[in-house]
Amino acid sequence: MIEFILGTAVGVGGMIVKDKYLGNTSEQQLNSKQKELDSLYAENEKFRKRNKEMERQIEDLLSENQKLKRSFKDNDDLMDDLKDSLSRSQKEVNKLRLQNDELCRNIQEYKEACEHYKMEIDNLKSKLG
Repeated sequence: MIEFILGTAVGVGGMIVKDKYLGNTSEQQLNSKQKELDSLYAENEKFRKRNKEMERQIEDLLSENQKLKRSFKDNDDLMDDLKDSLSRSQKEVNKLRLQNDELCRNIQEYKEACEHYKMEIDNLKSKLG
């Protein structure tokens, strides 16, 4: 009977020690898992904030892209207007050159006519004189 009591005492003691040892191990594992989970939550939060910041940067870049596109279109429209204006100006210059050439020919004809009339006047003066 003493053996039975001693065996039972040792068995119960062993179970208590085993539960305490395994309980600590289980508790340590739980603490370790909790720390790992907390670390993953923190890392996830860091990525969420980074993602949010990147989304803001993308929005800013898209906005800047739209501004540049509008600016490019405005510049393109201005370039078209300038080309049209240049083309009109070149046509006007060509037209004015033709007119100038015609006026220069007329002046030359008038000079020649004046010289002819001067010679006639001089000739008539000499006959009268």
